[in-house]
Amino acid sequence: MDSQVSPKRILIPIIGFGVAGGYRVLSELASRWVDAGHTVDFLVHHQMAAPYFPTKAGIKVFNIHGCLVSESVDAAPHHGKPGVIAIYLGMLRGLRKIAAGYDVILANHSLTTLPVAAAKAGRARKFYYVQAYEPEYYQLRGGWKSKVLGSLSALSYRLPLNQIANAPIYIGYKGVRARHWVPPGVDRDLFFRRADTPSFAQGLPWTIGVIGRHEPSKGVKYVLEAFEEYARIDPHVRLKIAFGNLPAGWRHDRAEVVVPSNDHELANYYRAVDVLVAPGTVQLGACHYPVLEAMACGTPVITTGYLPADPINSWIVPVHDAKAIVEAFKDVSTLSTHKLQVKLDEAAQAVGRFYWESVAEEFMQLFA
Repeated sequence: MDSQVSPKRILIPIIGFGVAGGYRVLSELASRWVDAGHTVDFLVHHQMAAPYFPTKAGIKVFNIHGCLVSESVDAAPHHGKPGVIAIYLGMLRGLRKIAAGYDVILANHSLTTLPVAAAKAGRARKFYYVQAYEPEYYQLRGGWKSKVLGSLSALSYRLPLNQIANAPIYIGYKGVRARHWVPPGVDRDLFFRRADTPSFAQGLPWTIGVIGRHEPSKGVKYVLEAFEEYARIDPHVRLKIAFGNLPAGWRHDRAEVVVPSNDHELANYYRAVDVLVAPGTVQLGACHYPVLEAMACGTPVITTGYLPADPINSWIVPVHDAKAIVEAFKDVSTLSTHKLQVKLDEAAQAVGRFYWESVAEEFMQLFA
């Protein structure tokens, strides 16, 4: 722990433990802060599931009355997910009971900001870690619930909380008032650089990778279209889709689905493919875990423009453009080994700021 930062007591209210990358960020940050000598607790509704991503932090569990019914979600009854009102009221009441015992209250999702802003927390400083501009994602879903949640999320950026963004794109982005940004982190012990440089020798098989996602904003359909076109040109190319989530009925003789069950297997997946495509279509310039992790693993990346990729260390293509992805496949597979090595060295350098030890310390300096 930095000698200039005294031990802190940090409380992280959450709407639940999920499997998305944002929850990994919170679990990992909490563990790093605990290792550095700080006290960290999550505050979560008792009907929510246990953490998907392991954490060393404590867990405070509340009910709708704000009563702390246990110290672990594992010990709490699970009878379906609670409604938004139950989470809001329980979290607000729980914060009123315990928030003053902490130095830092860290809101992290727009739906946690109202209880945090409204709660009396003594001398505790209130922060909001903005991991995305959420209203845009609610707009993409459609429906009245999404409209309501989108309005609430837009309101969250106007609340009196100290905002920290996770990428420079959000500094001054629409209603976001953050002045500082701290990126999500990556575990250097898991996502380390592969021993070999990917090979595209003529006549030998090589593999394209993509993380399968249903949401249209993730742009996976354009990778599938590009692969189908390129596979007609190159009989040796293969496709590995992590986690599946493919359009109904889509298949290809040279495509396979793999399902990593943990971060160790996910890192091995990145090192097993010869190029990774991250084709998202919204909030370009944000941090994106597949880009960050693949770069850390020494795998070439084609992306529409997510950090830490840039034209020097990766291949940047337009959104909604399968033909541009095909051209990138051609460029990657015909690049000389020396030029590819230079590009991967640049990628490794870009990843340097994103290791967890640096990220956790950046946060602590802002808290202090």
